[in-house]
This record gives sequence, structure tokens and C-alpha cells, in this order.
Amino acid sequence: MGAKVFDSSKLERILHLYMAIKATPAISPGALRQELGIEKSAYGRYCALLKGLGVEFRFDRKARRHIIEKDAFLTAPDMTLDERLAIILAVGRLGGLQESFLASRARKAATKLLAVNEAPVAAACSALLSGPEMPAHVGGRGQVVDTLFRAVTERRRVEVSYAKPHAEPEEFEVDPYQLYVLDGALYLDGYHWGRRAVRCFKACRIARARLTGITFTNNRGYAYDERRQNSFRVFAVDREPETVRIWFSPFAAPYIREEYHNPSQRLTDNPDGSLVYEVRATEPKEVLWWAMRWGADFEVLEPGWLRAEAMEKVRGMMGRYGI
Repeated sequence: MGAKVFDSSKLERILHLYMAIKATPAISPGALRQELGIEKSAYGRYCALLKGLGVEFRFDRKARRHIIEKDAFLTAPDMTLDERLAIILAVGRLGGLQESFLASRARKAATKLLAVNEAPVAAACSALLSGPEMPAHVGGRGQVVDTLFRAVTERRRVEVSYAKPHAEPEEFEVDPYQLYVLDGALYLDGYHWGRRAVRCFKACRIARARLTGITFTNNRGYAYDERRQNSFRVFAVDREPETVRIWFSPFAAPYIREEYHNPSQRLTDNPDGSLVYEVRATEPKEVLWWAMRWGADFEVLEPGWLRAEAMEKVRGMMGRYGI
């Protein structure tokens, strides 16, 4: 029999199934199928795949809950030294790329996986997998981040106190779906019960997070990859993307060619060495904020309303410098 092939969507469903029966064991198989968006036959296949990974579980109809009889623990007796060291080095580099609590947890997991009670390898793990963590002013307070991580893994609703710059703090409840790092900061995607919609929250703006006794099973169609498909950098909003076209000077063009922000971006070279950057984004203002760092070496071509906003920003800058 050939080896099973796991694509990303299949792995996400398996993980979703696994986390659901651990965090909300009272959820019925029918509710799980609905949440996963699959038919009964496909649900049976995913249960079989999860059991094939070493997790033994069943739904006790009398108790009306899932029972995990055996969880899966990973061992890697056949992993060679070069494979272990490659993973150690790769995970260690997470500290040099956008460090977060995710990176620190990945390093701890790698240490458990790779050390396997071997003193020399354990020493290498300790030396190479220790690194600086993201400071609280961009990564969020430690206690808050730990609470959010627990809420995501246990699928628990949280009460948060959230304060945007130049705004009064807000108190509301969130069903937390996903924690991730973008542009050197930690973010949370979750369902905002006050606004009845999925929203993106910056972790460093959360002054307080408290776990509630409410667990959730409905993700309301949330999919991280799909949601971020049309976001330019950080902000993902539920509306149709707009086409943004920006001209960059011959000086800026080489640097722009080195950057990648969205699968839809297109670069058109001009004879004079300048280029036109085109992208479809659900939040065009974010494209403007990114481009403005190039000062006089950029010009918004479209849409018209964004060009007008850029001109207003330029007038404000001129006034600031007394021009």
C-alpha cells in the first residue's frame, strides 16, 4: 500500500478534528461534520486518518461525548544527525526572522523532538535554540499572549480590553481563531461578538485577556489562507479587492523588484528604468502607507480616491515643513 498523501487542506481538517474532540469533547459527530464542511463519508475518512496517526478515540453515545483512549506522541529513532541539526538550525533562525511566542514554542518542541535523551544533541539544542523573544511593545504582554494561545488551542471565548492608538479602550468578547506574525508584530484573527464579524487584532493593543467558560465550535467559514489571499500586508477585510497602481522612480524600482507582498502583484518596467507596481488589495490604504516611505520616488496612479488621499498627505507634509 502506498504512503498516504496529505495536502494542506487535509492536514488542516485533521488538526481541526483533533483539536475539536480535545477541546470540546461534547460536540456531536454531526456538529463536527457541519463545522468541517464535509459529508458523513468524508468524515469517516478523516477519523480514520487521525486514528492512523496514532490517536484512538470514539464517541460515547451514552455519555454524549468523545473519549480519547490513546493520544499520539512523536518519536524519531531513525532521524539522522544531519537531519536533526538541520532542523535545529532552521528553527533557531526563527529568532532572526519575526520572533514571536510561536517561534519560542517551536524551539521548545524541536528540543523535545531532537534531543531524545542524548546529552550532546541536547546541548546543541540548548545552545542553538535559545534566542531573543519579541518585546512586549510589539509582541504583546506575556500573560496576555499565553492566555490567547491557550484560548486558540482550547477553542475558548475570551474577554479582552483593546486599545487602539488615540482611542478609548474597548471591552468585548472574541472567539480566537488564529495567532500569527506579520511585519514584526503578533496578530490575532477572531470573531468579534460586538461587531458580529471576523476581525484582526494586534496583540500588543490587548491590555487584558480573560478566558471564559464558553467553548466554540463554529468558525463561520474562517480560513486563514483564504482570508489573507487579497490582503496586501497585515489587514484582511471582508470586501472585494481593488486594483492599485503605483509608479516608482528608477531609483526605487530595483528595491521594489526585491519585495513580494501579494500573489496578485505585477511589475511593469518602463524604458526609463522606472516601473509600475500593480496589486489587488482589500485595503488599498495599506498599499499607500507602504509606498509613502519612498517620498518623491512614488506616485499613486489609481484608484482616483487613493491618489487624492496621497495628494492630501503630501500637502500635509509640505505644511509641516513650512512649504
